[in-house]
Amino acid sequence: MLRRTALALALCATSCTQADGPSATESPPPEQQEVLGRAEQAAESLETPSEANSIRFLEQSSFGPKLARGVTPAPVGTVERVMSQGITQSLTEQFALQPAAPYDGESAQDLGSQFFQRAVAGEDQLRQRVAFALSQIFVVSQNGIPESTRTPYSDSRVALAGYLNLLSQHAFGDFRALLEAVTKDPAMGRYLDMANNRAFDKQGNPIDPNENYAREMLQLFTLGTDKLNLDGTPALDANGNRQRAYSEEQVKAFAHALSGWTWNATACPAKGAAISTPDYKNPLMPCNDNHDTSSQVLLRGVSTAAGGTITTHLNQALNNVFNDPNVPPFISKQLIQHLVTSNPTPAYVKRVATVFKNDGTGARGNLQAVVRAILEDTEARGAQPPLALRPGFGHLRPPALFVTQVVRWLDPTLDTATKDPGLKLSNWSRTMNQWVPRAPSVFSYYPPNAPLPGADGLVGPEFAILDTATLTARANFLHEFLYTSAATNAGLTVDYDLLPSSNAELVAYLGRYWLHGTMAPELEQKLLTAMGDSRASSLIRKKKLALYLTFLSPSFQIQR
Repeated sequence: MLRRTALALALCATSCTQADGPSATESPPPEQQEVLGRAEQAAESLETPSEANSIRFLEQSSFGPKLARGVTPAPVGTVERVMSQGITQSLTEQFALQPAAPYDGESAQDLGSQFFQRAVAGEDQLRQRVAFALSQIFVVSQNGIPESTRTPYSDSRVALAGYLNLLSQHAFGDFRALLEAVTKDPAMGRYLDMANNRAFDKQGNPIDPNENYAREMLQLFTLGTDKLNLDGTPALDANGNRQRAYSEEQVKAFAHALSGWTWNATACPAKGAAISTPDYKNPLMPCNDNHDTSSQVLLRGVSTAAGGTITTHLNQALNNVFNDPNVPPFISKQLIQHLVTSNPTPAYVKRVATVFKNDGTGARGNLQAVVRAILEDTEARGAQPPLALRPGFGHLRPPALFVTQVVRWLDPTLDTATKDPGLKLSNWSRTMNQWVPRAPSVFSYYPPNAPLPGADGLVGPEFAILDTATLTARANFLHEFLYTSAATNAGLTVDYDLLPSSNAELVAYLGRYWLHGTMAPELEQKLLTAMGDSRASSLIRKKKLALYLTFLSPSFQIQR
């Protein structure tokens, strides 16, 4: 009965449009939304945020809020810390934190386990959260790295560990530097055929290089398929039609401009030859003999230098893409989607994309400034989204974030000395169809433009992996975590005595913290009724029942 009740509640989460305002189609136009949003948030200071605003900030900028529980000074990443120093300073503090211990591809510990352990216990929450978002834009999957008998290590683990470390290192850096690092990364080199991508056959005859990396770099990593306005909306031609952001000829041109890179080695191979032993510990190596040195016409009519070297052409190609007008809105919108809401207003996208274009010092592509703009924006801040935006605002918590936010709220003790709690968390996420870092395709776990079911015109990326099986998996995860010994056996020990004991106080506590003041009266009544049922016979059972139903409610499933 318990599972069926929870599943029924979870099924309500298949729509972001709750009965708390007009439907999404009745929302004011973007220009009015911006005015309304700014007016409503005016009283919500970034320097002295309310408790609810601080909680909402941590939902967006970390893998889940935590309470200080009387510890002074309040630890980094806790609600009390954000309230005491403000959101602006909290961001500055997070930007200053160095990456945690790097991912270790030669450890026996699974990379997914390492990811979840860092996500739950690490201090550098914002860096990890942004790196996770970037990993779903610049996708490399552990499943796409074959094992080789030529290396003394596990190819897939070492490759992905290095790639995750790269994304963490560049999370707050320069987008152009990130793009080059990704282009030269050996994991990407294998995943999208950048390594050993030659412009000549073994007889020295010119051939067309593989277009895989060039195509995905344009389509998924930088531009998208349509030309965009700065606010992320399609830039239409004189007849009102969408325009392609790039052509097939330009894909071919980029493939030629980026040809000739191979695995790091002591010497380059002969023209038309390849290095057969992969090196996943060092960036790809330039080999001019296998590069097409001819001039190529790239975006906006810009050409690479005739007779240019492989390095010259790579720099020209990446500079050409980096400076395209599509990059600021395309990347800014996806970062907003991962951190804050699936359907940001065009005004929100434009504000952030403007910072991407120029951070105020003349620099383009400053990701730290972009992340700050996203999280300090009026659409992100406040106890709740602006009223005018509320019906379609937010996003379904994807499995990985659902798992980590549940766990961080309960603040368990982790036994990492003798057990592997991260692996258990990873496996729970896997049952919900998000197996980190093993995305099923270059489109990641779900595409950013997946439509929201039953809501014309809105997107709901995470809903692409929500079905009856994964809904049941969400309920099963909570049931196993709360009601069985699975968590304890995996090294996760929760002290339920930290929660209030009376029914009314516990419901108020959950509404105050876990739902940051947004608990609907209907949910409050359902919880009190369930806890008052004679079958919830003990105090611990009442507590776990309230947790179970709250976590599966639409109010929690949809992060607003």
